[in-house]
Amino acid sequence: MATATIKFSHQDYTVAWLCALPLEMAAAEAMLDETHPNLPAKPTDDNTYILGRIYGHNIVIACLRSGVYGPTSATTLATQMQSTFQSIRFFLMVGIGGGAPSKKVDIRLGDVVVSNPTRDFGGVIQYDYGKTVGGGRFERTGVLNKPLPVLLTAVSRLKAAHMSTPNKIPALLSEMLARKPILRKSFTYRGEQQDLLFDAEYDHCGSENTCNNCDTRRLVARPGRPGYDPVIHYGLIASGNQVVKHGPTRDKLARELGILCFEMEAAGLMDDFQCLVIRGICDYSDSHKNKQWQGYAAATAAAYAKELLSVVHTSQVVDTPPALSDIKLTIQGIERLPFGVEHATSVTAHQNYVQNHEMLLERVSSYDHKRVHRRLSQKRLVGTTQWFLDQPDFKAWFSEKSVSSLWCSGKIGSGKTMIATAVVDAALYCDSEHRSPTVFFYCENECHGTLDGSYILSSFIKQLCEVLRLISRSYPEDVIIELRKFFGHEQTQPDFEDLKDVFMRLFHYVPGTIYIIDGFDALDHKHGKSLLRLFQSLFCSVKPRQESRILLLSRDQVPGYINIATFMHGISQISTSANVMPDIETYIETSVTDKTMCRKLTDDTTLVEEMKRTLLTESSGMFLWVHLQLEVLWDTCRTDAEIRSALATLPKGLEETYSRCIDRIQERCAIKVLKWVSFATRPLHIEELKEAVAFDLEDTQWDAEKMTQKDTLIACCANLVVADRADSCVRFAHSSVKQYLDKYRGGNIQEKHIPEYPVPEQGNRECGEFCVAYLSFSDFSLQLSKQSVERAAVAVPRPSFILQQAFPRLPRRFFRLPQNRNCSISVSFRTLRTTSTPDRARYKFLDYAIKNWAVQTKQILHTSLVWNKFEALATSFNETWDFHPWIPGGRSNDSHLHGLFGWAVKEQHEPLLSIALAAGPALQRACDLPLIGGRLPALHVASKLGYGSSIKILLNICNINVPDGEGYTALHHAASRGHVEICQLLLSAKRVKVDAPSKSRCTPLWLAASNGHEEVVSLLTEKQSNIEAKGASSNQTPLSKATRNGHYAVVQLLLEKGADLESKDADGRTPLSWAAKRGHDAIMKLLLEKGAQPKSKDTDGPSLVLWASKHGHEVIVSKLSTDAGELEFKDDNKRTSLSWAAANGHEAVVKLLVDKGADLEAKSINGQTSLSWAAASGHEAVVKLLVDKGADLEAKDDNSQTPLLWAAASGHKAVVNLL
Repeated sequence: MATATIKFSHQDYTVAWLCALPLEMAAAEAMLDETHPNLPAKPTDDNTYILGRIYGHNIVIACLRSGVYGPTSATTLATQMQSTFQSIRFFLMVGIGGGAPSKKVDIRLGDVVVSNPTRDFGGVIQYDYGKTVGGGRFERTGVLNKPLPVLLTAVSRLKAAHMSTPNKIPALLSEMLARKPILRKSFTYRGEQQDLLFDAEYDHCGSENTCNNCDTRRLVARPGRPGYDPVIHYGLIASGNQVVKHGPTRDKLARELGILCFEMEAAGLMDDFQCLVIRGICDYSDSHKNKQWQGYAAATAAAYAKELLSVVHTSQVVDTPPALSDIKLTIQGIERLPFGVEHATSVTAHQNYVQNHEMLLERVSSYDHKRVHRRLSQKRLVGTTQWFLDQPDFKAWFSEKSVSSLWCSGKIGSGKTMIATAVVDAALYCDSEHRSPTVFFYCENECHGTLDGSYILSSFIKQLCEVLRLISRSYPEDVIIELRKFFGHEQTQPDFEDLKDVFMRLFHYVPGTIYIIDGFDALDHKHGKSLLRLFQSLFCSVKPRQESRILLLSRDQVPGYINIATFMHGISQISTSANVMPDIETYIETSVTDKTMCRKLTDDTTLVEEMKRTLLTESSGMFLWVHLQLEVLWDTCRTDAEIRSALATLPKGLEETYSRCIDRIQERCAIKVLKWVSFATRPLHIEELKEAVAFDLEDTQWDAEKMTQKDTLIACCANLVVADRADSCVRFAHSSVKQYLDKYRGGNIQEKHIPEYPVPEQGNRECGEFCVAYLSFSDFSLQLSKQSVERAAVAVPRPSFILQQAFPRLPRRFFRLPQNRNCSISVSFRTLRTTSTPDRARYKFLDYAIKNWAVQTKQILHTSLVWNKFEALATSFNETWDFHPWIPGGRSNDSHLHGLFGWAVKEQHEPLLSIALAAGPALQRACDLPLIGGRLPALHVASKLGYGSSIKILLNICNINVPDGEGYTALHHAASRGHVEICQLLLSAKRVKVDAPSKSRCTPLWLAASNGHEEVVSLLTEKQSNIEAKGASSNQTPLSKATRNGHYAVVQLLLEKGADLESKDADGRTPLSWAAKRGHDAIMKLLLEKGAQPKSKDTDGPSLVLWASKHGHEVIVSKLSTDAGELEFKDDNKRTSLSWAAANGHEAVVKLLVDKGADLEAKSINGQTSLSWAAASGHEAVVKLLVDKGADLEAKDDNSQTPLLWAAASGHKAVVNLL
């Protein structure tokens, strides 16, 4: 088989070849005339493909995941395949199937069955799809589509060819075996004596896979064939969700429908992909089914498919439109629930939709959750973590039965991350009927800025959008608007609250999702608490069977940290402590075996066993502790005596282990490595790290001879760092290593004669300084752009020509037009000259330095050794090697400084901000204009994001009252976000307008009250802000808005300041009306105590009592229903409070209203009483209550319907029996 030398793209593949089993894929690959190299994977496609060529056709071969079968899985595979390879013209489903031999059709093992349309069917029948009708008879419904015309034409040509010449299957099989002799063992003819067809009524004997014990007298007598070549049959193929292993059922279906073959995938493909199904017969669909013939059957089917492609001309393929599909991936919890948006009409339409938003999603989050998962899951040993999956609490959580939140707790290094990888795999690869959308995040200390709530929510938002993309659903429009605002061209920086709002919309839009966060204790107290509050509200207040689920994994007790159980009320907990020891024993056995293969520690097998027992006993349930002790034993022990001594003096716990590791560190290089591993914004590749530690800040040129060998770099850190085998990146052996170093920063470590380990601010700054020094090396020839003034002649239209174009109706006599319409003028302009791009392949650390020099210098000092170099990098415009993270608005130096200024404001980079303001006086004149690429001026951005130190600088040059496009000032943004200190800063400025209205007439106080920011409201009222200022189209006061949104503390504060209790909005609603409508009981009580009038009516009709009754707010009904007028108030449909409460099943409210004297027999506009409404809705308890209270059982409505008839018509048997 040849290997292609031409480079192909995804768009070059036109034929899709689908398989259900690995052996089918192996047979397909063996048929390729030429193999092609793999292509980059798409982020939404988890499949693995084999690419190649057959008879001029570019083929893409894919297989279902191992252990996954059925029509839904096939649909999923084809949909993802079509999304990745968008030029696919048609699909072939090629593999094995169970034959249905009959007197009419002599089917043998190894024969090939090809789907062929008949008068009634399209070639494939979904035999188990339909309904049960009278007498228990099963009636099939629906007809599946037939294959594409190009495929049926090819089948006809091949059938005609085989009438005069034998098929080419034997020849193609011979070629296959010649190319791949290894296939001879499993993919050759099994022999006629092994082709056994038993009587349909005779079941297999015994549990063995062979029929050695079966009665040969029950074999069906069949005539011999002249040869052993497979025969091709054309007809109907039965497809369903179950394997047929019953002879009588096989024969019954074959007789009724004319079926030749059974399989399990094609039904999911025919309607949307119109594929041709080709099946090699490997058994007879009875109890004697075994795997002996599967390889040969897969090979014969693959050979037929190849022969078929030989008669399909490539021009026919090109002329065939790309395959379309509006198929939706069935994910439990999504497909059955309403989403409120239309599906994309086809895969092509959805692909266009996806392409428009793909770049947007890339900016939402840089976290590659799949890549991280693959790296971590590779470390999980086979057989471990199963104990967790078998726990009853986990099963209850995983199956959605009763538990929505689960906490896996345990010590440091007790295997929680491996448990997380196992749960993710279980969720992603369970059978499709039970599969839920799954999003996950691994909290690791390795990446700067990733351990905060905003970063996690950004990742969840991106993953949920990818779920929608996978199932071809449009994103919610309000989500798209927000994402464009935050991550589009304007890139308005979102904070935690912004991301929380977007996430909550998607959370409700994608119900039934599984959320998994590993290493939750790695988050700091503030971010952890914010996330737990959010999770408490989401996972403890949703309805059963629609709820999403969350799994958190963390240490059980973290000093000074929050306890998960105190925030997540009712969360189930599984501890690793009592269950992990068998897994640790497996880990010890595997690790010792692996290490012995590299270096045999001792010949004394008894000592080895003693070592294993000791490590297990002393491990205290920590894999990490075991790992570190094994590393030390193999690194330091050379004799049996040393091994025994080491085992006798093992450290107690991780802290003592780390302390001993520090004792072993002697080289100066080690502290450099530890700093980079701690404070780099991402893990450094070992080759990058070699360069990063090979120079000092004082160096002026690169010296490759200073580099240390990678093994030495790792060894000098005494097992505290490792080079990950998955990606060759250097990381701490465990996240607890960094926690240990942080804990003893400047203390024990310094006492052990190692340079002081820096605080995060210092360590981050030092990394940035090294990046600056590296980029400034003279031998890189990275001189910055120079500007020169040059003159040139530029062709421009003549003035007369411009006039003629502008005023075409003027008479020609006004113009004297020469033949040449252009003239030239001499202009001067600045040109930018930049040196050649450096060799990034040669300098491994260059890419990191370019991307992070600005990010890691936010705390750089003017006294830094590299300050001048830093200033030069920032202010000099360079186009060639793109080392600035900001985008200039043009090609001038002023544009460059504008971009620098905007980036410095958004990123709170005060050193760069001061440099920009000092270098560009023009910036001070433009500082009140929107930043480049955004909608907000600098002061607004800093106020919104809460950057107090930047605001102090900007207040000296910016106009504090300048409005943005929405009319918001900086104070509006700070008040809306609840930034108390920022509001204090802004209010302290001269001439600040406290009540400046926006375009929608919202004041800062109105926004603060609306969002529940009590301290800001207090601050603004002290500054005499107008508490009655009405805002937005609703014309609501701050009190009404705070009441509507349920902000009790703000309502209380505004009332103390004298806010008007009876102020009405545009709909005539008072604050009390809003409290009742939204069900805010405590606020209602407060308003009533302050004198609010309970009898007011809204302009749109229903009284407060009626509304509260309708929605089941018992407390509100109790407080408001004080007289008969309220109780008997009717809406436009003449329905009373009792009618609504009864219809909606609010038993407690019904009882309360009846006890207060509500009219039981009051009728609505169609004559229904409250009893009729309750009966029609099936509320048995309410019906019983009303009957006990004397409601008329025979009351008829305008159509003479009694409560009994209403219950019967609605199918409520229990209510019918009661009445």
